[in-house]
Amino acid sequence: MPKKVPDLQKIKHKKIIKDLSQYDFFSSFSFEEISLLLFCAEQVSCKKDEIIFREGDIGVYFYAIRNGEVLIRKEVSGKELARFKPGQVFGEMAVLDNHPRSATALAVTKVDLFAFSGQRLLDDFPHLSVKLLRYLARELSIRLREADILIDKY
Repeated sequence: MPKKVPDLQKIKHKKIIKDLSQYDFFSSFSFEEISLLLFCAEQVSCKKDEIIFREGDIGVYFYAIRNGEVLIRKEVSGKELARFKPGQVFGEMAVLDNHPRSATALAVTKVDLFAFSGQRLLDDFPHLSVKLLRYLARELSIRLREADILIDKY
């Protein structure tokens, strides 16, 4: 009887999911749910100093960082608003509120991202969307509280 050879794609997929489950964004999802999220995601790689999106662009995707670092800044002033690292999510505001991007996202290093279409997730996997929206609401709340603290300092 021939020896069964492991399916390298399945092994790689399981490792990616296991690695991602360690990050805050993915930690509340089950193995199967992360697999569905990845099914809906486009994998995007950006070179150092590459613009991911510009302030004023229409936001169709939000992003989860697999590797690298992303800077969010205001276009005109160049003021840095935030930095995001692996496991963090950015670009969700324009997707949630259907307004143009409020800032520019720049790859500080080489970056590997998962790009999620909010509309596709809502249409194809509404049960995941509820968990996702709860996570995004929590993240936005945290960021708003941090902004309040900064405003109080000035």
